Amino acid sequence: MLTISYIVAAQADLAAEEAPYAPPATLEGAHFFEPFLSHYGAFTASKDEVFSGEWKHELYTHDALAGDMGLVVGSVHKKHAVSSLFAKPFVPKDAGGLVIQYELQLKNKLSCGGAYLKLLTASEALDHDGFNAETPYTIMFGPDKCGGTNKVHFILRHQNPVSKEWEEKHLQSPPTPEVNDGLTHLYTAIVGSDNTVKLLVDNKQVKSASLLSASDFKPPINPEKVVDDPDDKKPAEWVDEPKIDDPEASKPDDWDEDAPAKIADPKAEKPPLWLDDAPLKVPDPSATPPGDWDMDEDGEWEAPLVDNPDCKGEGKGCGEWKAPIISNPAYKGKWHAPRVDNPAYVGVWKPRQIDNPSYFSDEAPWQVAPVGGIGIELLTDRSGILFDNIVLAGSADVAAGIAASAFEARAKGEQAAKRKDKSKGDGVRGMIADYAARALEFVQENLLIVGATLCIGVLPLLLFCCGGSKKKAPAAAAAAAAAASAAAASSSSEPGPSSAGEADVPADDEDEKPEEEPVSKKAGKKPARTKKAD
Repeated sequence: MLTISYIVAAQADLAAEEAPYAPPATLEGAHFFEPFLSHYGAFTASKDEVFSGEWKHELYTHDALAGDMGLVVGSVHKKHAVSSLFAKPFVPKDAGGLVIQYELQLKNKLSCGGAYLKLLTASEALDHDGFNAETPYTIMFGPDKCGGTNKVHFILRHQNPVSKEWEEKHLQSPPTPEVNDGLTHLYTAIVGSDNTVKLLVDNKQVKSASLLSASDFKPPINPEKVVDDPDDKKPAEWVDEPKIDDPEASKPDDWDEDAPAKIADPKAEKPPLWLDDAPLKVPDPSATPPGDWDMDEDGEWEAPLVDNPDCKGEGKGCGEWKAPIISNPAYKGKWHAPRVDNPAYVGVWKPRQIDNPSYFSDEAPWQVAPVGGIGIELLTDRSGILFDNIVLAGSADVAAGIAASAFEARAKGEQAAKRKDKSKGDGVRGMIADYAARALEFVQENLLIVGATLCIGVLPLLLFCCGGSKKKAPAAAAAAAAAASAAAASSSSEPGPSSAGEADVPADDEDEKPEEEPVSKKAGKKPARTKKAD
């Protein structure tokens, strides 16, 4: 029954895979949603000449949702930029929070480059044509990898209400993204009205932080109440060296700073079998000229050189002999006076503390600056970076809806395609493992269906087996009792009534043939022969 259920489910999955995917054009509750039904969708490529990289509109690598496409970085080692400006800014304070989410597939992995989004700050600086790296943003979110750096950025630009200066606040200990598996991943950032920041990858929370924490963001959102006085200078007579050279110490007379660290071993002697003038290589005495060597045509033949046997072995050697190098026992190095406590030491100097003139306390930093658009601005050494289903909303439920209908189905299809590719390479064993994995996945996702199937298919069998055995017991007992009564009624070996059917009765011409009586296994006696009842 389980196999039948799995086959039905597999056929349904196959039919679903073959059916074209119809992405929604809009998303209820979202301030901005872009599924890239067309090449750029609501985005516009920057006309800044610096951004010469090409953008493409392509299918996903595995095409798990048949026909679904995204916006793809099409050039290598070039700068790319696109942006979409909102007719009305998104204000997190009014929306009750901020959620940014998008699907990302790195078709060609990621070696050095970014794959992040920028929520552009609503300001007069916003311009499709002039969008560039300096365009002000409110939040930058997404993967970034180059060299030893591989992290999911979350950077918040926050304005000091006193100094009016903008400052980038970097999330500390960000999660590490997967940039080499070629699969689609879902990136979600949620800024809640409780001042929390939660990062999700593939619908699983991987990081949680507080905007009010002094350690979760560097520099912290709220500055220190007191700061160093920039006008306070260390006095010239201030001594902050705790140790000094001993002024009364002097270098000993026998201290030789010029003595080398290594010297030739003065105790070493040249071995008596050492040959100073013997060569290291000699002609091979066992070599002979080839049989076809012609002195007139080939010239004088020379034997190949081999190691001189007189230079090999214990106590032997050839060439100039040199004593081995050893550490110089008289070496002391450069002399330094010992360090002693400084009698003039005052302590470590620190500037005096003053009230921070730019101090403020923002108790609701989740109310970030209004967002006037979304931009993608990248410089990467790889093409094939696909963006899709970009969502900006005030509620996480809105983003979760498109994640369930698009990403989860896509991820399931990509995993199945990956298993299928692997099973092809692994042969029969891989196919078996693939079917087993798919069966397990079906059971986990359809517990009610599998349970109902088992009940319908297995429970009747159990009832039949158990109920049948109970009904057979009385019947067997009755048959045994009847047999016992028949045996008691007869005191001889005359045949009694038979339960055999007519098919068991011998033919008329065989009635007079003698028949060998079987021996009973239990009693060791011959049972009475039966005959057809009249």
